[in-house]
Amino acid sequence: MKVRIPSGGTLSPAPLFAALLVVGTISTLLFAYRATQAWQQSTEESVRARGGELVALLALALRQDMRGGETYLLQPINLAMLEESSPYDIADRCAGVFARFPYIESFFIWRRAAHAGDLVVYNRSERLPPWDDVSGSADLYPIVIRSNPQNALTLVSAVLSESADDGRFAAVDGQFKGTAYQLVAQRLYDDRQRLAAVVGFTVNMDWVRANYFGNLVEQVQRLGGDASMRLEIVDANDRVLAHAGPDASGRILASRSFPLLFSEHVRALSAGDSGDQWPVYVAHVDIGRDAALTAARRGAVRTLGFLAVGTTAALAALFVTLRASRAAAALALRQAEFVSAVSHEMKTPLSMITLTGDSLANGRCSTPAAIREYGRLLAAESRQLGLLIDNVLCYARLSDEDGRRFDTIDLSELVCESIDRFRLQCEAIGCSVSVDASGVLFVKGDRRMLRDLFDNLIDNALKYGGDAGDVIVRISSSGERAVVEISDVGPGIPAKELELVFEKFRRGSKTEHKYRGSGLGLTIARRLADLHQGHIELRSIEGRGTTVRVDLPLAIEGDAATEVRPNEWRSAVR
Repeated sequence: MKVRIPSGGTLSPAPLFAALLVVGTISTLLFAYRATQAWQQSTEESVRARGGELVALLALALRQDMRGGETYLLQPINLAMLEESSPYDIADRCAGVFARFPYIESFFIWRRAAHAGDLVVYNRSERLPPWDDVSGSADLYPIVIRSNPQNALTLVSAVLSESADDGRFAAVDGQFKGTAYQLVAQRLYDDRQRLAAVVGFTVNMDWVRANYFGNLVEQVQRLGGDASMRLEIVDANDRVLAHAGPDASGRILASRSFPLLFSEHVRALSAGDSGDQWPVYVAHVDIGRDAALTAARRGAVRTLGFLAVGTTAALAALFVTLRASRAAAALALRQAEFVSAVSHEMKTPLSMITLTGDSLANGRCSTPAAIREYGRLLAAESRQLGLLIDNVLCYARLSDEDGRRFDTIDLSELVCESIDRFRLQCEAIGCSVSVDASGVLFVKGDRRMLRDLFDNLIDNALKYGGDAGDVIVRISSSGERAVVEISDVGPGIPAKELELVFEKFRRGSKTEHKYRGSGLGLTIARRLADLHQGHIELRSIEGRGTTVRVDLPLAIEGDAATEVRPNEWRSAVR
C-alpha cells in the first residue's frame, strides 16, 4: 500500500509512522522535562514527610517498649499482692513480662525483715546474669529463682535505702563486676510511711547496646512499609548501634533523640542539661535508596537517553508486533485448516459409515460379494476415523505427565502389532509391509505412546507411498540405541520441507491436496520420540521415496535384558 502526495510521488507508511513517532517522543520530552522539575521538588517534600513519619514511629516504639517493663511489671505490684502471692505466682508473671521485654535481665523483690532484709531474685533461665554464682535455691523453668544472693544484694543496694525526696520510683546507672547496669525500682511504703519493700528490675546495658535495638528497628521499618529508607540508632559518640534498610547515603531526613532510660516516672533531663546522667541516643532516618527521589533527581538528565531508547524500543516493538501478528495469523489459519480438515476427515468416514449402514439395513445389497464390499468399506472408514480420533486425543494428552506409565517393552513385537492393525488397509491398496528385525530389543517407554508413534509413521508410509510399492520396516540396534527405519517408495518430500513437515498442521506440498490428513502425525511422532529420549529424522529423495528413522535408548540392564534371538521376525504382511 502506498500513500499519494501532491508532488505525484509515493510515501511508504512505515517512514511516515516512524517520523510521527519521533515527533511525538520529542514533544513528550519537552513536557516531561518541565514536569520533572516540579516532580522533583514535590518528591523531595514527600520523602522528607515520610522520613519524619518513620522516625516518629520509631521514637514512639522505643518509648513504649522501654517504658513497658516499668508499666507492666512494677506498677501493678503493691504490698497486698506481695503478701498474697507465692514466689511461683510472681515467677509466672515475670515469665510473661520477660518474653515481651527482652531488655529485662532480672527482677528482684526486697522486703524489710526484723534485722535486715529478705531478697528474692528472678533471673532468665536462658540468659543468666554474669554475676549469678548459682547460689541458693533454683527453679530452672522458665525462671531461675535465687534467694538472698550476695552479688545481687550488692548490685541493688543503691535503690534499697530510703529516698531523700521520698520518691516512689528510682533509676540508677552504674558498673558492677565490669558490666554496665541500669536499675529501675519502685519503693513500697507501709501505713506509717516506712519503707516496707522494693521491687525492681535490672538491665544489662552492654547487652542492650549489642542486641536490643536491632530487632526493634527492623520491626519498625517493616511496619512503616518503606524499605528504601535506612533507619539507624547511634550513641552519643555517633557509633551506629543498629540499622535496617539499604546502605547510608549521608543525607539525613529526620532525627529524634531519646535518653537511654527504662523508666517513665524518673525524670529524664534534656540532652543539653549538664546534670543529665542518662546517655542520649539518636534515631536517624537516612534517605537510603529512595527510588522516587532518585528518579526525580536524575530525571532531567536521563530524559533524552530514555527518549532514544524508547524510540528504538517502539520501532523494535512495532517490528516484533508485525511479525507476531503475521505468525498469529498464520497459526490461526493453520488451526482453522486443522479444524476444517478434522471436521472433513470425521464427516467423510461418518457419512460413508452411515450410508453403508443404511444400505445394509435396507437390504440394498443382497449378494455376498456386495456385502463383503460394503463390509470392507465400513472397516476402512472406521479405521480412518479411529486413527484420526487417536491422533487428536494423543495430541491433547502430550502434556499430561500423570497419565504416563513407562514399562519395559519388546520393540519388535510393538512394531509388528502396529503393522497388524493396518493389515486390511494393506490388502485394500495391494501393498505389503516387510519387517526385517535382527532380534528382540527392549526399550523403556509408555506402550500407548509408542503405539501411537509407530501407528502414525506406518499410516504415513502406507498413505503416501503404499500404493506405489512395498513398505519396508527394519529393526536393529546401534550401540546402546534401538533403531527403527520405515521406508516407502512414494513421491518423496522436497529437501526444504524435511523439517517443516514436523510443524503442527503442516503437510508436504506434494501430498497436501491429494491425501486425507490433519497434519499432526509427524508432530505427534517427534514429540513422543522426545518424551522417550529418542530422535526422529526424515531422509527423502523426490520421486524415489522417504525413510523415517527413529532411535530410542535400549532398556538398561536390570529393567530387562536386551536379548538377541534368531531372525524370527522377518515376515511380510499382505
